[in-house]
Amino acid sequence: MSYLKSNLLFEELSPEAIYQFVSPPILISDTLKSPENMGAMIRLALNIAASKAIFLGEEPMHQLSKLQRVATSSHGRMEWFFTQEMDLRKLIEKPKTIVALETASNATSLFTTVLPDNAAFIVGNERFGMRPEILEQADQVVYIPVPGLTRSLNVSHSAAILLFEWYRQMETKYLKTKTSS
Repeated sequence: MSYLKSNLLFEELSPEAIYQFVSPPILISDTLKSPENMGAMIRLALNIAASKAIFLGEEPMHQLSKLQRVATSSHGRMEWFFTQEMDLRKLIEKPKTIVALETASNATSLFTTVLPDNAAFIVGNERFGMRPEILEQADQVVYIPVPGLTRSLNVSHSAAILLFEWYRQMETKYLKTKTSS
């Protein structure tokens, strides 16, 4: 066994084939404060081949260089933007299902919930979570079970878990069943 550059491995495996069956997701972040987390969200959105990354709230004009440093080359390779718009349906194409990642009374475990094919995923602020007026617009709310003493995860780590659980479900639903038939 030897090291194989990821570009070579993924060229052979073609994980992007899933987008023959489902639309790429949208990643939305509600009022993030850390430019490092914003940059990580852009990079993550490009990792999953999201159609765009949307940041609700103020653009951190004086900290864009930090955001770009963390996003690496991803910030120039996909659509991402900041907006003051609060109506999520004005920001995303129909018929996307809005899935919020939040600890809320109506939330279900990410690992037992069937995620929608055509999804827009939203995560909340690092300290306060998602604003209630944004959470109310979600069609579905999920949480990540955290068994350790620290009961919260970094927002970009949480988004990564959410997006790649979605990808796993889509791969199982479409690619695995296609190869077995």
